[in-house]
Amino acid sequence: MTDRPYRPLHPDRATEASVWIDDGLARILDRGIDDEGVIECLERSPGESLPAFRLRTIREIIDRDRVFVSGPAAARLTFEREHTTMTHRPDRLVDVAPTKPSGAHWSDGLLGAD
Repeated sequence: MTDRPYRPLHPDRATEASVWIDDGLARILDRGIDDEGVIECLERSPGESLPAFRLRTIREIIDRDRVFVSGPAAARLTFEREHTTMTHRPDRLVDVAPTKPSGAHWSDGLLGAD
């Protein structure tokens, strides 16, 4: 792993996403360049392996400058390791204490207030 200083992909506006993940569900609050938040719910498909599910989730947020990760400890840690393996950028991850999603406001406070 290479230690590189954090440099946003978009210097004028860092992009962020919040991910809550467990072994069968991922909820993503994605805030892109346009500052519009989009919530996406990914469910693990029948027959889909756990690594394939995590890979699909990582692909949804792979180009984000900063990713807040929450969920059960084992799922969160595995997701963070696999994200780092793919991106070689552990500096983009922000670990958040385990929480449980509760509706549309599950990520309040994770993305900076405007």
